[in-house]
Amino acid sequence: MASSTAESFTFKTEIQELLHLIVHTLYTHQEIFLRELLSNATDALSKVQFESLTNAELYDKDQPLQIDIKLDEKLKMITIEDTGLGMTRDSLIEQIGTIAHSGTKKFLAELKQSKNVDSPELIGQFGVGFYSVFMVADYVTIETRSMDRDAAAVRWESDGTGSYTLAPSDRRKRGTEITLKLKPEYEEFLNEHRIKHLVSQYSNYLPFPVMLNDERINEKEALWRKSKADISDDDYKEFYKQIGSDYQDPLFWEDISSEAPVQFRSIAYIPKRAPAEFAGDDSDHGLKLYAKRVFIQDQCKQLIPRFLRFLRGLVDSEDIPLNVSRETIQNDRNILKINKIITKKIIDALRKKGDSDEAAYLEFWKQYGRYIKEGVHSEIDLRDKLLPLLRYHSTKESDVPSVTLSAYVERKVEGQEAIYYAIGESADQLRKSPHLEFFLEQGIEVLLATDPLDDLMLGQLEPFQELAFVNVESGELKLPERLKEETQPIEVEGELKQLQEKVKATLQEHINEVRFSKQLKQSPCRFYNADGGMSHSVKKMMLQFEGMGVPMKRDLELNPEHPFVLSLAKQVEDEGVTDRIKLLYHLANLLEGQVAEPQELAQLIIPLLVEETPTDQ
Repeated sequence: MASSTAESFTFKTEIQELLHLIVHTLYTHQEIFLRELLSNATDALSKVQFESLTNAELYDKDQPLQIDIKLDEKLKMITIEDTGLGMTRDSLIEQIGTIAHSGTKKFLAELKQSKNVDSPELIGQFGVGFYSVFMVADYVTIETRSMDRDAAAVRWESDGTGSYTLAPSDRRKRGTEITLKLKPEYEEFLNEHRIKHLVSQYSNYLPFPVMLNDERINEKEALWRKSKADISDDDYKEFYKQIGSDYQDPLFWEDISSEAPVQFRSIAYIPKRAPAEFAGDDSDHGLKLYAKRVFIQDQCKQLIPRFLRFLRGLVDSEDIPLNVSRETIQNDRNILKINKIITKKIIDALRKKGDSDEAAYLEFWKQYGRYIKEGVHSEIDLRDKLLPLLRYHSTKESDVPSVTLSAYVERKVEGQEAIYYAIGESADQLRKSPHLEFFLEQGIEVLLATDPLDDLMLGQLEPFQELAFVNVESGELKLPERLKEETQPIEVEGELKQLQEKVKATLQEHINEVRFSKQLKQSPCRFYNADGGMSHSVKKMMLQFEGMGVPMKRDLELNPEHPFVLSLAKQVEDEGVTDRIKLLYHLANLLEGQVAEPQELAQLIIPLLVEETPTDQ
């Protein structure tokens, strides 16, 4: 240190208040100080690197561009030194000594008014990142020498409580050296392994070497900063395992780069298996966020829509302003632009995968089909782009859920006005459903939907290629004109009319309407949805969700040619017909794969079993 007398400067009142806020309010993790110092050092190195291209008079031009971290356990000090552009006395006062020399009062006013430290747009306007050091340090010293040949070295010292001193320095190297005298409770940062971990976590991909005890402790080059042509599939897979904490290779990935309207690079991976999720689960998700290679946030939800929450990977952008602590996003407009670009690229990539490699796409669909359906349901603006990604079993494809909506439309019969779908627990169960009997006989394809979300999603979709979506349980099927008559309700007389009235009276607690039609071929009965619109299961689900304990009534259709129905009609006046009509109701439930009131069903079946059991003579 030079012998000249140091000059003392007192911070203004508002700056002292600002320092207090920075130390005690703005940062939630004390280790952030290291990231801030390394980021500032990187900025200084980048600037001098650029300057060296045109400035032949650059001071100390042959100095290697790097950052050195030194730990002194005896003196309880940590030093971060760079060989960047350094600072003159005036620039040190402007950039460090007065913090936010042009807007401190406005900054403080915004903080007090909002009571939310994440809301004002701060960093970039206020050079406060450096002052995070006072969270962990009792005293801080800066020794710096500018790249300007004629500038003298200068020393800055402060305890962060209200003043700082400036004095000449005997430093000869270009760049800046910052030394922290650590508070006793933060001496953990003198541990070599702790520093390596923090560099790996926050600053692993800085474009300059970060050295500790003559060892480089950061990666030489960020994978996503390389040319795509220079990255092998093995490189992508290995990187995924590092950042995704996964031992398996990903299904596939998309390397995304953008120059406009926002500059960023992203690698988005689709893991081999979907994450385990539970009802009401809102677990963290999102991509890792970097700004100019500096790690900012581990799971940034704003970068992708919720239905793509299975993605793993990162975004590194040159254009994202950050708040004062670098811990949350400041400018939502840029993040929204990135979100839209990534979403479009992923959807396009999935569509191309579905067109070019059906087996690989179906492997994806098996794991993530429900997420795509969630997107169709929730993201109205993306619906047209997402619909081609849907895959279903159908009555014409039995092995795998490979039917697209476009393929279905291509196979429609003459005069068909709708895309027909059936809802159930499995494709095998649905193929035996009484709802399909008419469609199978007429050669009309039906999509077999087995996800609970299908019921809600398909029922709200607008027509696809002019075909409306119609659930086969609907009372209004929008059939071709030549077939409409066959599914219309039949006006019955005599015994069948009596049976219709008897069924409605007996099952009045469970049934709204009873009708006969020729739509059923092999089954004696089925439930249908007279009003159309939402299916019965969706209505029931919504009532349960809303906490309304209202019993759901069904609409019952009978087959006028089925032996069991004809038998009931002949017994309509018999005393025991009531129990057999109740059995008809349970039979309709069983044909849908459901069991209603199992105890009553058992009591109705047991007498029939006794009648059929032979007795000893």
